[in-house]
Amino acid sequence: MRAVETVLRRHAEDGDRPLVEVTAEDGTAVVHSYRDITRAARALGDRLASLPPAGAARVGVLCGDSAEAVVAELALLALRVTGCPVPPGASAPTAAALLSDVSAVLADTRGLALLAAWADHPVLPEGCEVVPVDLAALTACASGAYRVPDDDRDWICKILPAAAGPVTRVGIRAHAVAAHLDALRAELPAGAFARCAVTVPLATLAHQVAATPLAIADLGCLVLPPAGIPDTALPGWTAAVRPTALAVTPPGAVALIGAARTARREGRPVPAALFGTPGVPLLWCGTEVPHPLLRECEGLGLPVYAGYGLAENTGAVSWNTPAARRSGTVGRPLSHVRTQIGPDGELLVGGTGLAVSVSPEGPDAGTDGWLHTGVRAAIDADGFVHLVRPERARRAGEPLTPEIGRLLYSLVRSLRADCVVTFDGTADGSLVQLAAGARANGTGQVVGHVPDAHRAAGTRARLTAAGLAPWAEVRHAGLHDLGRAPAPVDLALLDCRPDLTLPALTALEGRMRPGTIVLALGSAPTGPYLDRVRDGEDYLSMPLPVGAGVEVSIRLTPAAAVPRPAPRPVPGPATPTPQPSGE
Repeated sequence: MRAVETVLRRHAEDGDRPLVEVTAEDGTAVVHSYRDITRAARALGDRLASLPPAGAARVGVLCGDSAEAVVAELALLALRVTGCPVPPGASAPTAAALLSDVSAVLADTRGLALLAAWADHPVLPEGCEVVPVDLAALTACASGAYRVPDDDRDWICKILPAAAGPVTRVGIRAHAVAAHLDALRAELPAGAFARCAVTVPLATLAHQVAATPLAIADLGCLVLPPAGIPDTALPGWTAAVRPTALAVTPPGAVALIGAARTARREGRPVPAALFGTPGVPLLWCGTEVPHPLLRECEGLGLPVYAGYGLAENTGAVSWNTPAARRSGTVGRPLSHVRTQIGPDGELLVGGTGLAVSVSPEGPDAGTDGWLHTGVRAAIDADGFVHLVRPERARRAGEPLTPEIGRLLYSLVRSLRADCVVTFDGTADGSLVQLAAGARANGTGQVVGHVPDAHRAAGTRARLTAAGLAPWAEVRHAGLHDLGRAPAPVDLALLDCRPDLTLPALTALEGRMRPGTIVLALGSAPTGPYLDRVRDGEDYLSMPLPVGAGVEVSIRLTPAAAVPRPAPRPVPGPATPTPQPSGE
């Protein structure tokens, strides 16, 4: 926090320098200066200090992506009070667990609306006071300038959900945050966060211990998008606000990729079209972005600085930086972090950033002094960290993850698909998921194409044992046979070698209709495949961060006319089928 408080001591009363810029729904920019924000924080701090008994010890924060969220953060910092932010999308039970021991809750307009919606499921402990956070009202009643304490004592400044579970909490120490920020700033160009565009919720870990503090440390401005802006509109917004740094989420990255491809086809410079600047801002990951998507960004001249972090280590463990970046990795460990690989391949983390367990079951460092992350990784000769999960592609015959199994089953159920075609990957359980969905619907035809005769026979036996043989046909067939698949195809699954993904798609295209959904599993899709489905002409496509990654594409244009067969007759009374577990 030292770098943040150094700036605030010198510039808290600067009325001309913007600290938060919010884009209104009509596109106009509403700018709040350092003086506006810090004076409101002073007024809010005075209100909290007056709460009995002698002020609040732990304070919940229930704010959206607003200037009020920054006011709340600075008020707690000045008071040396522990903040407990509730992450976006939290349910009432999760919020109740996170706020179980707070004496007050700071709530902006969004937070008050959530509390009202949770009225039937109270989330606040008895006696907890709700303190509204309204920037205009606080500024009007401010008693003076923001006050930065002189002491440099360490304290638990934030309590955040642990990576291991939404209701397991860890305490983030102020000195750990300071070490984390110093390590990040040492790797960044000067002024990198002068205009930090925020597309990841402010209550997430990335902003609690990185983006917001870094923007202030750079004497910069936090730039917030209009409330509810769709991902497809992000490129237009980023071009208007001209960021120097931008957090990238998977849907946001897909939108940027689409805009970059359009700009390139039209002969316009990509940086100017996407960011309104001659150069590309610092694109960093506020959430985990699948490697196929990172590779796509790289090919378009949009380098994304991927990293790995967790609350148990006060944010980032490792990070790709402008000076040292290696695609396919999560970068080198930061200077305040120690790492090693355990005997079973687990990534172990140590150093000054380790958080303190708040919950009894929390993830304290073990007796060996290392935080056991539960993540398998490798560290190469140059010190770059390679995560083994979730980027690793599944091997042939390896069971599906439960998440992929649920996705396949759910799609068949929701589409009520009459015709599902798969290629190559049926021996690992995907055909079982699809056939179970067809049986639950009481209609549909699932046809799997397996080039290997032994695998095809094994899949047939597995379907028979599960009572699903009437709902699925397994063909010992190769690529050339896909052109004779039943048509029109409602859902196609490609789970094959990377070099076969595009040929399989091409072979099936003549059997598709507008609206056909194509799934390519894992890291199998290659550059040519992604070029085909993401060109915006014949498909609408994006990655889903499920399991090892899924590229989901929707066919937009018609192929040659193909007759739709009559629905397949039910072979017997349909038996209600629970959703499979993924095996």
